[in-house]
Amino acid sequence: MIGWLIYSEADADRNKSYIDWLISGAMENGFELKLLYTEDLVIGIRNGVNVLFYQGKEISKPAFIIMRAISQILSSHFEEMGIRVFNNHAISSMANHKFLTHQKLANLGIPMLDTLYCKKSTIAKAIDTIQFPCVLKNCTGRGGSEVFLINDQEELLETVQNSNFDELLIQSVAEQLGKDLRVFIIGKEIIAAVLRYSEKDFRANYSLGGGAILYELSQTEKELIQKIVDHFDFDFVGIDFMFDVDNQLILNEIEDVVGSRTLYTVSDIDIVTLYMDYIKKALV
Repeated sequence: MIGWLIYSEADADRNKSYIDWLISGAMENGFELKLLYTEDLVIGIRNGVNVLFYQGKEISKPAFIIMRAISQILSSHFEEMGIRVFNNHAISSMANHKFLTHQKLANLGIPMLDTLYCKKSTIAKAIDTIQFPCVLKNCTGRGGSEVFLINDQEELLETVQNSNFDELLIQSVAEQLGKDLRVFIIGKEIIAAVLRYSEKDFRANYSLGGGAILYELSQTEKELIQKIVDHFDFDFVGIDFMFDVDNQLILNEIEDVVGSRTLYTVSDIDIVTLYMDYIKKALV
C-alpha cells in the first residue's frame, strides 16, 4: 500500500528529520510513503473526471495522503477523488482559520477570549467596537510571527496598515502572557501536553526561542479537552491553550500541521510511531 506525504518544498527542507521518521514509521507498519511537493502537483478535471498531475505527468491516486501542507483546494480535490486524507479537509479548513476555530468551539462552551473578526479594508469602521489593549493576529498565520500586542487605536490602525494580511483576528489580552499549553491529539486520544513559556516575549512559541516542559493534565483539563476531541474527527492535531488568572485553560488555536519538536525535546514519546499505527488501523 502506497501513501503520499505532501509538503511544500520550503517546509520539507526545514523538516527533513521528521519526514525521515514518518517514512520509516510507515515502513515499519507495512506500507510505503512517498514524499511529494505541492509545487509539483497540478489538479484538474478532464472529460468530467477529477485528475492529478505530478511533475507534468498524470499520476494514479494513492491509497491515502498525509497532508503536511496547508492547501484547502488540494485537500478538497484529493477527497473528491476518494482518497483518505489525514487530516481531512473539514478539519484543515477550520484549524487553519483562527476565527472559524473560535466560531466552532464557542458552540461547545469552550472558554475563550473575547474575539472579533474583520477585514483590513474595514478596520476603521470597526474601531469603536474594539477594547484596548488587544492582540491582533492574522487569521491564517502560523508560528506566532503575525501576532501583535496593541495598546491603542492609533497603534492598531498603523499596524494593520503595515501588515500584509487581510483577515484580522482581534482579541482581548490573556491574563498570563508568555505561557501556553500544547496538547497533542491522535484520533480520539489525548497523547501528551507540553507547557511552553517565554520570559522575554508575550508569545510562548518554541520556534521563537521559548522554553518547554512536559505538563501533566488535571482531570478537569482532560475533560475539557476531551469535549473538543469527541466533537471533531481529528487525525493528528495540536490544541493550544492559554491560561487565565486562576490557571484555567482558555482556547488559543488548533494546529492542523502540528509540529512535534517540543514533544521530542521534553519526552521519550514516539508520536510518529503512534500516528503511523493510527493510520494503519484507520485504513483497515
